[in-house]
Amino acid sequence: MDWITDVQGIAEWMRSWGAVAIAGSILLNILISITGVLPSIFLSGANAVVFGLEGGFIVSLAGEVIGAALAFILYRWGSTKIKKLQKWKESKWINTINDSSRMRQMTAIVLLRVNPMIPSGVVNFGAALTRISLLNFMISTLIGKTPSMVFETVVGHDLVFLSENKSRLIISLLLGSLVFFLFWSKRKKEEDKV
Repeated sequence: MDWITDVQGIAEWMRSWGAVAIAGSILLNILISITGVLPSIFLSGANAVVFGLEGGFIVSLAGEVIGAALAFILYRWGSTKIKKLQKWKESKWINTINDSSRMRQMTAIVLLRVNPMIPSGVVNFGAALTRISLLNFMISTLIGKTPSMVFETVVGHDLVFLSENKSRLIISLLLGSLVFFLFWSKRKKEEDKV
């Protein structure tokens, strides 16, 4: 229950910003994306509380995509400056991705974004080491991030307004658990083969 009060606290803090709340929320999401380790679910939930389900979803998704794009640019720039990273850029898996078609590169980003087991920062960093264009990365991120933003927005909103949305919350959590289980069991099978 502590995280529910965290979402409410973040929502109240954002409401105090007035007219700049949307820009402030997007900036917070950019910081989360650049650091690559902080979970965005609290902010997505707070966005839903402040801006409503649809508005919160749009603000959260915009922040995620812009944040991922800026992280991608920073990581790509850093990979040209740090010698150890330049060696990674010549690795077999990077060359395989670079030699793939545009559609395969984008599909890979979408699938990595949909997978709840892979942190966004890892996807941003890995993509920055490849030659995928910024535009293709952003389109793939938009497509791949949409399901998780819907989930985070609805769950965050419904936890705060639990008495009004118990059924939808239960269905959302069951569906989210199913997706997580499917990715986890696939990963487990792959590990068992090795």
